[in-house]
Amino acid sequence: MKTLAGAALAAAMILVSHAADTAALLPATPAGIGRPASDRAWWNKLATTPEARTAIKRAEDWMARPMPAFDRERYLDFVTNGDRERYQTINTARWERFKCLVLGECLEAKGRFIPALEETVASLSTDPSWILPAHDYGAAVVNGAPPYADLGVAMNGCQMALASWLLADRLPASTLSLMRAQVSKRLTGPVLATINGSAPKSVISGHWWARANHNWNAVCTAGALGAILATEPSVETRAKALDWAVSNMKVFLSGFGKDGYCSEGVGYWNYGFSHFVFLAEMVRTQTGGAIDPLAAEPVRRIAAAPTKLEIADGVYPAYADCPLSARPDTLLTDLVRWRISKRPFTTGAATALASNPLLYLTMMDLTARDGAPCGVPDASPAGLRAWFPDSGVCVVRPASPGGLAASWKGGHNAEHHNHNDVGTTVVVWKGRAVIADPGAMTYRSETFGKNRYRLPVMGSYGHSVPVVAGMLQKEGSSSAARVLNTAFSDSTDSITMDLSSAYPDTGLKQLERRWTYQRDGAGHLVIEDRFRFESPSAFGSALVGFGTWYFVKSTSTAARFLIDGGNGAILQADAEFPTTATWHVCKLHNPGKPAAHRLGLDLTDPLAQGFLRWTLRPASGLDPKATRLPVTEAPAMLEDPRKAPPAASAQRTPPQKPGAP
Repeated sequence: MKTLAGAALAAAMILVSHAADTAALLPATPAGIGRPASDRAWWNKLATTPEARTAIKRAEDWMARPMPAFDRERYLDFVTNGDRERYQTINTARWERFKCLVLGECLEAKGRFIPALEETVASLSTDPSWILPAHDYGAAVVNGAPPYADLGVAMNGCQMALASWLLADRLPASTLSLMRAQVSKRLTGPVLATINGSAPKSVISGHWWARANHNWNAVCTAGALGAILATEPSVETRAKALDWAVSNMKVFLSGFGKDGYCSEGVGYWNYGFSHFVFLAEMVRTQTGGAIDPLAAEPVRRIAAAPTKLEIADGVYPAYADCPLSARPDTLLTDLVRWRISKRPFTTGAATALASNPLLYLTMMDLTARDGAPCGVPDASPAGLRAWFPDSGVCVVRPASPGGLAASWKGGHNAEHHNHNDVGTTVVVWKGRAVIADPGAMTYRSETFGKNRYRLPVMGSYGHSVPVVAGMLQKEGSSSAARVLNTAFSDSTDSITMDLSSAYPDTGLKQLERRWTYQRDGAGHLVIEDRFRFESPSAFGSALVGFGTWYFVKSTSTAARFLIDGGNGAILQADAEFPTTATWHVCKLHNPGKPAAHRLGLDLTDPLAQGFLRWTLRPASGLDPKATRLPVTEAPAMLEDPRKAPPAASAQRTPPQKPGAP
């Protein structure tokens, strides 16, 4: 996958060459994003909205509940048993209380939330670590090692720094002093020491994200810069931090395809790019527009890419570690469209009060919408297709609403939040991703460890891709799809990719997958694999979906299946092959998430060359002759990340008659 590089990357950021030049652009005193609570004209205008009443009610609810306590046992879960959720759930609640109380006081300005806010600050200040346990390597910081900034510290430290600026005239001096001391101790101090090279090695190594080209860089850099700009008295220090942050963002942007595609998926685009936009808004505002990270065309492609990924009916592909329900954040897409092309916002100025989980993103949205026009959503059609040629991702749509739609991807197996999924496919019918990417797992220690691809959902066993000589896809950038040809028209879209590099050491000489999407009628999709080996070998394929699989009928060289995805979304899946085949259905292990079911189909006889073809089309209903296929449980963890587990309770096509071709 090509990346933003060279001249294009240089154009993506308008840089000031020296910190001294930057300092001349910055305000003389620290400033956060938005307006301080002392600006009552601004806040009172918001306070009359329904969203403000909702925000105040949330603050009242939190004030009526006791502050959840820091739980050391839960913090150490990650070390003892790999669990992340128990601690993160309570930690999120603690900071949600903080954010809601701050917003309540800014909106109402009566002082009644101040005591609860003081209590919350005091409690958070006693936490031995603000780092999320999964990022506190060896539980060192919670046990007294020097703190450094991770995602949790960056987000929450920025919230506390901004709150100290917003409420500077309302909080007691002792509380303000405590807030700023905690931000300095845990976030701005370690980051500034890293920038000037005086930090301990453990702290500098903890800030590895500054050279990363994925969401960590944007989130941590934006959080650190936001806190520094809001609290650091020295304009020279703020200028140096701003130049550091802009340099980091060049690295972050290099992780996107030249076509703008985010390989981390729509969910992480929301997360990472929203923080890039937050940084851009701070920089643009505090430099009077002299530095505008949203100004260049490569950034505009990144901003526009996710909205092109809608397959149909609000369904987006859940590629990589992406939630099944992920879609581009409306507040974010509204903001970048306004900044880039002056398109009106689609919701009112106070909308952010009702939905944003982070204080600084709420303030970013409120500020950007202040005085901006509000219009109706863009009703223009999505178009017949979206094709991201550098990233190998395609979305195809029917000529008129209501038809079958699909997406597929090539890419490679070293993408951010990678799944081994070169060649996978998603098919949407009646608002359901019936053939689907199974999406993300609940994160645990093994999710990002050495056993990641032993988890079926992370490896190619959990995706609609071939199994070659009993082998699954190999991880790494060398396992990459190569686009051989494309053909697009109003009636038919076709793409052929070479997938052979994803299956090294299998004796493959050729493996080409061709997708052909036809728009006639309700539409249908053909997925055809053509393979050739050095010597006869096994070959199989799979369809992974959310629904119930049924068998309809078979011959020696064909089989018909149905998958009922619910809500009337039933697909007919016809398989064609040159020899007899077996099939089985297994449930993919994914605790806490919707379970996908994998229909695996394997050719009975080893072949030197051959094909396997799937044709997927809408079905009018369940065939009365269809029988529900039995389901077995896939292993929770594969013995070998490259080897497909043996099929259990496989059924088979009837043998060929003597003399049959």
